[in-house]
Amino acid sequence: MPPGCLTVLAPIRLGEDTALRGTLRAIGDDIKGRRLDADRGRPHVDFARSQRIHFARFAIMDDPDRGPGRTRLLYATVYDGALADHLTELADITSDLDAIWGACEGFAGAATFHTFISEHALEPEAYYIAFRDETVASIRHAISVRQHATSLAPPPAARSLPDAIAGAVQRLVRAVPVVVDVARAVGRFGLGNVYAGASGITASLNRYPIVRLVNSITRNRMAPRQSLFSSVPIDNCATPVPVAPGDEFPSTLTSPPAAFREDVIAQNQLTLVTVVAPGRVDRLRAVMAAIDAYARRLSPPGSLTGISTIHFVRWLVIDNGRRLLFVSDYDNSWENYIDEFAEMILSGLDAIWDTAPGFPPDGARDLPAFKRFLRCHQVPAEVFFSAYPGETVLNIAADTARARQQ
Repeated sequence: MPPGCLTVLAPIRLGEDTALRGTLRAIGDDIKGRRLDADRGRPHVDFARSQRIHFARFAIMDDPDRGPGRTRLLYATVYDGALADHLTELADITSDLDAIWGACEGFAGAATFHTFISEHALEPEAYYIAFRDETVASIRHAISVRQHATSLAPPPAARSLPDAIAGAVQRLVRAVPVVVDVARAVGRFGLGNVYAGASGITASLNRYPIVRLVNSITRNRMAPRQSLFSSVPIDNCATPVPVAPGDEFPSTLTSPPAAFREDVIAQNQLTLVTVVAPGRVDRLRAVMAAIDAYARRLSPPGSLTGISTIHFVRWLVIDNGRRLLFVSDYDNSWENYIDEFAEMILSGLDAIWDTAPGFPPDGARDLPAFKRFLRCHQVPAEVFFSAYPGETVLNIAADTARARQQ
């Protein structure tokens, strides 16, 4: 059973966001649970005790639909097993549920925790998992095997022919339902939106022979650049403001910056909220359906179209189609992550975010403007947890291969 993802958006009671932010920030500052005696009485989530959670975060973002000054709480996690078991464990490792969730409208105490979370949980439009067959326990075991191996231990041997054949059959079985995925997407969003979305994604993917052939036949290519110069403002010290009608920033908080809790460990987190232009949501959902089908059916372990730094990523269309939420857990720095995205899936970035007001005229090809666009729509995480904070996707791929041979 692949790891599940839970994404909760819950409205915060008016005036309680400041206290809640302080509570969460204290939890985020002590994510490993090494509290001093003076801090023992403070609310805490002992993520280090979890046997199921891969990654988790809390963030507070603006809630413009409820009016100025209103906010909402984001809880996003990736977990093993059933959702009910995950929520039971989360409640068990949280010292005071009311200190966190009690700040949210409609929360009526620990006895209603499961129901409250289920009522505010959202399903992703697209969801990528680097290692669909690995659990927290199996990854930690693989890391332990590597750590206890001698320095002269041989690298994992090549797979035997029977194993290779079995793997190929497994990939084929996994890929077959993509035909059903395409038919379902056409039924939901229309053939025009599905064709336009798929064409937008693949326009820069000519490194794949089959895609290059299809692009050649359909004359699918990226539009010429509108300008040789970047559209990013020259004054990068000025306070960012929306540059297009209908655009909005998801967090008006100026301290900490959007980069809060980045580059603390080998992994990073990124949370974005962008507006979906009126009338474009079906096109966006068609793009999401294509990404989801590829991620679930065709992507090899540890690689999303050649990007081997993403552990988990999901996209959600929220607020009745008015906004897009992006939640990612990845390796290395923010700058490297965006650079790799722009290099490997340039047209895919445009297909996802060109429905957003304020998206650069030349899209991700105008890399400085694209990065500024992302930073302006980023939400800082008050809490970020990883079950294996020192491990990259490539490390895990090597470790699990080695562990299977023990």
